[in-house]
Amino acid sequence: MTVQLAAGLSNHPAVTIKLASTSDEMLQCYMLRAAVYMGEQHCPYWEEFDGNDYSASHLILYVDGEPAACMRLRWFATFAKFERAVILKRYRSLGLFMPFVEWAKEFARKKGYPKAYLHSQHRLWQIMERGGFHKVDDRIFHFSDHEYGAFACDLSVDPDHIPTVFTDPMVLNRPEDQLDAPGVLEQSMERGASNPHAGWDGGRRAN
Repeated sequence: MTVQLAAGLSNHPAVTIKLASTSDEMLQCYMLRAAVYMGEQHCPYWEEFDGNDYSASHLILYVDGEPAACMRLRWFATFAKFERAVILKRYRSLGLFMPFVEWAKEFARKKGYPKAYLHSQHRLWQIMERGGFHKVDDRIFHFSDHEYGAFACDLSVDPDHIPTVFTDPMVLNRPEDQLDAPGVLEQSMERGASNPHAGWDGGRRAN
């Protein structure tokens, strides 16, 4: 997805956002996080890479093809948790943060999640409130040497478009961030069902 940050400005950089779906894109996310959290905020390695990366989705943002920002999303029963959001220092003047958050909201909404939730450092609270988030409660907590509050916002989910077990099976086969477009497995339907392994059961011929 291409994000237009300033209409009519031909010299404005091209910004694209996508789900990290290759090992190289995942490495780019890790390097961005290491540069910001470990390099700038002096977060210990074991606190930044906390064991949740392989149970999450990762979004990556590019500026003119260069990795510039990333975000991790974890999925709970009734909400999507936005976390580990970073923007490389040299791109922070471009106003990328809220468009990135909006893209993540849309991604979660299309998956049927009615709420987005995040932990925000105290210095960003006003920005989150301007972006439609509200404090969950008055608790203030801290980890990795920073003070945080919990924020959430409602997502306008269309009940007629929430994926369910009755959704077209081929739609549920599509890439996570491209549910609105036919995927490669739908193209394979043109070959028909030749069943090349019919009669083969676990390495033995079926009777």
